[in-house]
Amino acid sequence: MTLSVTDIQTRARERYNAVGDEFYSDQMLRDLIYDGQSILAKEGWVIEKTFSTPSVVDTREYAYPATTLGIKEVRYNNEKLTKIKLSQDPKTSTSEPKGRPRTYGIWDDTIILFPTPDTAGDTIQIRVYKYPDDVTSNTDAIQVPEEFKEDLVVYMLQWMASKDQNLPLQDRYQRLWNEAVLRAKKQRRKRLRGDQNTRVSDTYFGTDSPPNVEDVFYHSRGY
Repeated sequence: MTLSVTDIQTRARERYNAVGDEFYSDQMLRDLIYDGQSILAKEGWVIEKTFSTPSVVDTREYAYPATTLGIKEVRYNNEKLTKIKLSQDPKTSTSEPKGRPRTYGIWDDTIILFPTPDTAGDTIQIRVYKYPDDVTSNTDAIQVPEEFKEDLVVYMLQWMASKDQNLPLQDRYQRLWNEAVLRAKKQRRKRLRGDQNTRVSDTYFGTDSPPNVEDVFYHSRGY
């Protein structure tokens, strides 16, 4: 079931007996929905999206899609590319191999393809974990998965109670929200592992030990 901002607002208002209460404006509730989704996205990488961009001849660097938290995978014309260390970059001060990209590296929120594309218009597909888009309308869709939509209501009730100075109720909802965030954190590693076996050959480091999923997928400026 696809829920909109209005659906979540209505559920929160009804549970707090605040239907039609201007003390809790739609703008306030929209901001809370955005904040709740942002926390879940940051802690659990729960929002997924696929972006596409065309290749450009002799251009190997492509900026991260907006609001990206981490890269799940990069494909070039549907062929999955292998992530490698920047030390394996084949480009030197005197040569720059060109052709169909087979690998990629990451630096400063930029995806670097190796070798450099020699064809224009090929599809570069980037699957990412991302922050939510800003919530600007009551008709906007909720971006976190279905399993977390009820938790958004709890997050809103927590802050509605805080504004109402109902501290016992705020504490109750805050505990429930903290449990939801903890659940998201626990699911993050499973989500990143996806359909891989628990123990796999580590194509990034050449060992048979399980890869550190945060090192493999999380974009950091240290790569």
